[in-house]
Amino acid sequence: MDDAREVNAVVRRPGGLVWFSLLVSLFGTAGLFLVVIASYYGHLWSPLDAFSHLRVHLIGATLGLGIAALSLMTVQRVRVAVLVLVVTAVLTVLYAGLWPILSQSREPQPAAGPNERAFKLISFNSWFHHKNPKQIADYLATEDADVVVLVEFPKTSKKILGLLEAQFPHQYDCNDTGPFCHIVVLSRFPFAEVEAKSDWEGPPFVRALFGKELGGLTVFGVHFSQPFTPNWQYSQMRALASETFVAKGPFIVAGDFNATKDSFMVNAFQEYSGSLRITSLPTWPTWFFELPQIGIDHMFISNGLRPLSPPKVRPNAGSDHLPIKAHLAVRTVP
Repeated sequence: MDDAREVNAVVRRPGGLVWFSLLVSLFGTAGLFLVVIASYYGHLWSPLDAFSHLRVHLIGATLGLGIAALSLMTVQRVRVAVLVLVVTAVLTVLYAGLWPILSQSREPQPAAGPNERAFKLISFNSWFHHKNPKQIADYLATEDADVVVLVEFPKTSKKILGLLEAQFPHQYDCNDTGPFCHIVVLSRFPFAEVEAKSDWEGPPFVRALFGKELGGLTVFGVHFSQPFTPNWQYSQMRALASETFVAKGPFIVAGDFNATKDSFMVNAFQEYSGSLRITSLPTWPTWFFELPQIGIDHMFISNGLRPLSPPKVRPNAGSDHLPIKAHLAVRTVP
């Protein structure tokens, strides 16, 4: 009699909660797998491009649900499946967030070659809701940068520009040029020409042209529309790409693209503008214990420029974005 009970205990059927959890896991795995596949086809239908921004996390969720479903079919314990999901989620967040730290190169930076000028550029979304704007000035004072592009820099933070005049005597703030332009360009080198566009078909931007000190370099500081608006972003991208055609020398496009390296929009901008994206590291958001999850801040460089070292993600300066710093060389006239 006891042996029969033991056999029945071994072969007992899973309960209703296990079956329900298994069905949810299987359908969830299949659905997420289709979303991951769809994220590669933004070039066919632009709304699909929105999924590309979260591709790493979607893949992690797909794997997590798949392993959870497998555990439900074998172990038949909901708690084990929940543990699998939690562990997978933590590993995905750590993988994305630790990438900027683990990928930082500590090799010495090579010097610029003949007929080149080395300089350092920082691109930073300083955030509309920054609680202590002076922290931005303090951060920039510690960085050996030559040119800085600040995005989401409101008028209320304008007073800190005076704190940076000694380090960056040449400054341009586009807040007064239009209702949607919150971009500042700071430089150690004088501007040969500077302009801004805000209320037009492209993204708000500042265009700063430099003289012979930087080989006639043009720097575009930009801020694209919010994520998950792929049609709008694509329209802005095409408009901005056409603006780069007027640059007579080398150019850099830096700022907040609100799109990742995996998106069709970012890759199309690289193709249409004839430039090269040199960034890929996660920079936003800093809320997860300062482990940013997606890279939406980018730098593109044209011919006549080359990176002397891979761009680095810098420490948090009070924003929901991390700054990016690039060490570049620009070709100059011999």
